[in-house]
Amino acid sequence: MKLNKYMLSAGALLSIGVSLVVNSPVHADSVTSEAHQSVYHLTTKDGWSNDLQTIVWNSKGNYYDLYFLHSKTADDPNEAGNQNWYHTTTKDFVHFTPQNEAIKADGPEAPYTWTSAWTGTVLVNNGQIKGVPKGAQVAYFSGLEKHDGGSQNIWAAWSSDNGKTFSHVLNNAAPVIDHSWNFTSQNKVDERDPAVVYWHGKMLMYVAEGNEIGVYQSHDGIHWSKADPHGASKVGMGTYLHGINTQDSTPVECPALRTMKMPNGQTKQVLFFGAKAPHAGQTTGTYYIVGHLDQNGLFAPETDAKRLDQGSDYYGANFSGSANLAEAAKTIKSMGWIGNWSYTANGIHNDEAANSEFTKHLGSYSVARNIELTNDKTVKSTPIVGQGKEVKHYNNVSKDHPINGVNASSNRPFTIGRDTNGLIHNMLDVPNLSVNKAYNLHFYNTEGNYRGRIYIDIWQGGDYVRFNFDPSNGWYNVKSRSGELDKGRNGQVASSYYFDGFLGNGNGYSANSGVMNQKSIDLKVLTDKNSVEFFFPNGQTYTVARFNSSQKQDFKIFTEDPTNGNRVDITQANLN
Repeated sequence: MKLNKYMLSAGALLSIGVSLVVNSPVHADSVTSEAHQSVYHLTTKDGWSNDLQTIVWNSKGNYYDLYFLHSKTADDPNEAGNQNWYHTTTKDFVHFTPQNEAIKADGPEAPYTWTSAWTGTVLVNNGQIKGVPKGAQVAYFSGLEKHDGGSQNIWAAWSSDNGKTFSHVLNNAAPVIDHSWNFTSQNKVDERDPAVVYWHGKMLMYVAEGNEIGVYQSHDGIHWSKADPHGASKVGMGTYLHGINTQDSTPVECPALRTMKMPNGQTKQVLFFGAKAPHAGQTTGTYYIVGHLDQNGLFAPETDAKRLDQGSDYYGANFSGSANLAEAAKTIKSMGWIGNWSYTANGIHNDEAANSEFTKHLGSYSVARNIELTNDKTVKSTPIVGQGKEVKHYNNVSKDHPINGVNASSNRPFTIGRDTNGLIHNMLDVPNLSVNKAYNLHFYNTEGNYRGRIYIDIWQGGDYVRFNFDPSNGWYNVKSRSGELDKGRNGQVASSYYFDGFLGNGNGYSANSGVMNQKSIDLKVLTDKNSVEFFFPNGQTYTVARFNSSQKQDFKIFTEDPTNGNRVDITQANLN
């Protein structure tokens, strides 16, 4: 297979030993257990959580409102009747206010009300939405119909307390979009995740409908019709996944539309969405495609679709920015759910031996990222993090002068086998560090371009995330292992998916960073109990979940060094 040449060789894989961190078994016996509570990432206060609904600026409170999908059940996060919305606010995307319920799991007693509140959109009424005061926040959300066997529809409600709760249900609690109408979902099953914007004096709604995105228009926010009155009014898979092998890519989820301004002054519409492309070697994740809207408001691509985050665990993402597509932003903010339905909901233990009960509390989000659209129509992401504490600097670290212990006298050179470019040398190997770290890594070469692979190994007990980057061609591989996924609700299926990835045999995933043939390379690595996030200098990112409950980790850096000139400067800081 083509990607094999970018993977670490078998000999090198076997030569890197396990961590010395001891992870004592713990038991999550409540929905507020701290076993899987992140240190500096937003985490649901109780129960489970996943999709992020909206990041919307609150001009009255001078902060951002954030909403996310929450499951109050203690056992099965997908159980019908238990999904609701949680709400928090932030001014800096580092500190968040206490969470509250924003939309109840059960709608009011009415003929066509909901029994689970799913993903949707919050926007401010510009005066168009009938029955809502101008300036009030309105939520459009999907869910399961209470009296119709759980069919998916779209409802709307508005807030009279500045976006904290949405208790005023519009349209007599009946759906504003019903899956059974003759112009809505063509598969008559999927009707969810509405994205609502203002465009040319009317409102547009993009709705996930299986392998299509339905597009609807309205002048009052209550009554909706096809945006393209003379066609199917759907954005098909060949459009939103343009340029990618779409075999087995359904379903599409969580669409979002924003207008962005490039540095050259041009403005473009960007369609973000959740999907997967297994035949292109891509797991479930968040994608984007750049283009414009046609005369009816249907998206027309000008680029191929790309991953917003190349990792396996950046999903259900959402974005700040104006709901008015006439307003373009140079920078918007994004956060994503750290998880993947192929393993996250199948039972997570709290010990590596997988003997504890399943956790009843799980759900964290990535650090916020500033998102920019470059002149070549690609998205660049930059993390937003707080001020680091206990900062340490290690400069001019090399194979001959490594950092491999807390005692300076133990810093002796060693190798851990060979790979494609010769010996693999230790540069950093420090055990028992706190999990809540930010690493700024400046790799450089004193002889020319950096040559030889870069390896970063992060261990929590016997669990690991391992990163293998080839700076000569830009390709990298990430592999991971979590004992907490063993003995799941589906046996070893979830554990195997997390461990094996698409490359099999524990080899995880490979992707092309686009960073190659450079004299120096700056990598940022953010670690927390539940996640690892890699940031490349060109704005590409890779996010991977982890499930160990330990507060400690070992962080290791290795390199090949065929020119005898590879060095790294390291800045390490605690985040909280």
